[in-house]
Amino acid sequence: MDLRPVPDLGVVLDGSAPASVLEMAPGGMSRVAADRLAALTQVGARAACAMIHLVEGHHLRLIGGHDLPPGFEPLQQVPVSSTLAGVVLRAGRPLVIGDVEGDERVPAAAPVRAVGIRAYAGFPVRDPAGAVVGVCAVMDYQVRHWRPDELNAVDNGAQACTAFVAEQWAHEAEHQQRLFLNTMLDSLDTGVAACDADGRLVVVNRSLRERLELPAEITHLDKWVNWLPITTPDGDPVDRTQTPLRRALHGTEVRGTEFALRTRDGRRLVRVNAHPITNRQGRRLGAVAVFHDITEARHAEYLQRMLSRSKDEYLNLVGHELRTPVTIILAYLDAMSDAEPDTPAAELYPVIDGARRGSERLRRLVEALLDLSALDAGRTPLEMADVDLVAVVTSAAHTAEDQAAAKNITLTRTVPAAMPLRGDAARLTQMVTVLLDNAITYTPDGGTVTVTVAGTGDTATIEVTDTGLEIPDDERPHVFDRFFRGAVATERAIPGAGLGLPIAKLIVDHHHGTITISTSTHPPGTTMHVELPRTS
Repeated sequence: MDLRPVPDLGVVLDGSAPASVLEMAPGGMSRVAADRLAALTQVGARAACAMIHLVEGHHLRLIGGHDLPPGFEPLQQVPVSSTLAGVVLRAGRPLVIGDVEGDERVPAAAPVRAVGIRAYAGFPVRDPAGAVVGVCAVMDYQVRHWRPDELNAVDNGAQACTAFVAEQWAHEAEHQQRLFLNTMLDSLDTGVAACDADGRLVVVNRSLRERLELPAEITHLDKWVNWLPITTPDGDPVDRTQTPLRRALHGTEVRGTEFALRTRDGRRLVRVNAHPITNRQGRRLGAVAVFHDITEARHAEYLQRMLSRSKDEYLNLVGHELRTPVTIILAYLDAMSDAEPDTPAAELYPVIDGARRGSERLRRLVEALLDLSALDAGRTPLEMADVDLVAVVTSAAHTAEDQAAAKNITLTRTVPAAMPLRGDAARLTQMVTVLLDNAITYTPDGGTVTVTVAGTGDTATIEVTDTGLEIPDDERPHVFDRFFRGAVATERAIPGAGLGLPIAKLIVDHHHGTITISTSTHPPGTTMHVELPRTS
């Protein structure tokens, strides 16, 4: 029988639950066991029938009975306040009635009246904390005076139910604790494996089980250590007798040992801690191993080392590039300070021009560094607008004409009438200027530099081709690296700090485009190829 809310009636007893199954709160007891306990109680009390109710949450269920009156259960659709079990539950103490018809405590609509019950004795069933969780009761069809030994039998039945409830609660508490622990372990990204004293695997949590794709037949430590896909971080084999879980089972604490695991996600680095499990008397109960994935942490440490090394190299390169013009300036200033006071100004002009050239070189280097830093950090966002790429290229080519003429280099343009796109006109002009300057600088006197603009409906392309020397294969991947200077530039002392192409690449990247380089031997030359989306 369940207690369930019904409008205008409050809580009623519901006898519609299956009679073959008992669900005790919070554990479980079979209907057969409850019926046998009711039968024993009936015999002990010399009663006509017996029944046991237990509370389930907000409900009351008839969990066991013996020789119940015909038609008794269908009559249970009444408010709980109208039942004798309800009286016991409210009072929290036994209810003993010798004559149902003459006892004012019996509710007028009590089901016992409809089936001819005249005598009733019910005792509360309590949980380990003393709260009433049910009723054990006996009934008779005759008016009777219940004897002490008969009431004692009912009380014993209630006590038996109480003991059983306590046992069930203990089992349920253990079950809930284990369920909680298993759920917690399965929710961890950290891998956990544990075995008992005999080496049986009792826990392999979800994270470790799924990552390793653990076969179902791996249920013992011996199979586990032989199957475990583990190596040293360097890839060397691991002595299977020294695996962490086995060592812990033999009493050794393992802390911070690092291994490599082959998992479904690839090779992972793990740090393993393993501990023996003992009881208070020191008897070994098993062992547990915890696998911490440190792959990302190690990768971050590697990147930090690389960043630190790159930073040092960057500072060394910057220091070298700054030192050169500063040294030139100081040399010319020293020459001026060593000159006689009456030295004619005309003789000092070359020294002053040398110092000025050094200063100009230093200024260009500092401006390039600041520009590169600003582009990197996003401190100078692009000013996007409708731009004609042909006009941009034409402007940059006009600027480069004097430089090309000084080396007798032919500078030609192959462009359509117009090539509109969305972009930052100033930055695009800077990018094309860098490419033309680079091409003219590395092209021998009398050579040719060609700039071409073309495109499709979605993409615009710029190609700057020169007739300079071929770039070696090993240098080609580095031409956009900061401060990179090829062998030709070093051998021929071609001026430059190696910042122009990195800046050009950043500008292209900020326009969501690409820049690539290709070289050829016949005819010799280099082509810078830029692709830009026409809409942003």
